[in-house]
Amino acid sequence: AMAYTSTTLADLKALLSQRLDSSAYWVSEEARLALNEALREWNLWTGRWRRRILLDSVLSQHQYTLPSTLTYGMAARYQGVALHPTSIFDLDVALPQWRQQTAGAAGVPSTPILWAPQSLTQIVLWPAPAAAILSALTVDGVSATPVLVEDADTVDLGDELLDVLVDFALHVLAFKEGGPRWRATLPAWQALLKAAAEENGRLKANQA
Repeated sequence: AMAYTSTTLADLKALLSQRLDSSAYWVSEEARLALNEALREWNLWTGRWRRRILLDSVLSQHQYTLPSTLTYGMAARYQGVALHPTSIFDLDVALPQWRQQTAGAAGVPSTPILWAPQSLTQIVLWPAPAAAILSALTVDGVSATPVLVEDADTVDLGDELLDVLVDFALHVLAFKEGGPRWRATLPAWQALLKAAAEENGRLKANQA
């Protein structure tokens, strides 16, 4: 199991400063932005920060908008029952009339059984709910990445991730320099991808 510790923006900046090769080629604000970029990349590849939200069902409505606190949805339940994931393409091919179908109609299930992402901020249900019910829809997804603004702001990270993320922030900062300095940081990008692949493997095993 991964041990999470509360790390401040100041801590991350200090680790970044230790990686100077000869002279500082960034200012404090650039360091902050690069570190936040590293956190966003990690969340993108691993879905590190999770959140559960509740939505009200609407009579005959297929499409539902996720709040801005979610980056994208990963699983959905309707009145506590897990919905099977699918895609808009599969719905269009297998159920050409799905957009007109409401639960309980002739030949249609009595409750939603499928969900699909329509975009990062919207999902669809099939069939559409047959009633307006408060908090009927539960969506688990990836939360928006924490943004560090002040030096005292904290983020929970595994100790083993600190070097990976700080090294990647250095890679981001070195991009403006280009040349040998930037090329020398390319292993940091590869290390981030490798760590993300390992993290995804653990997440899949835990979910299974």
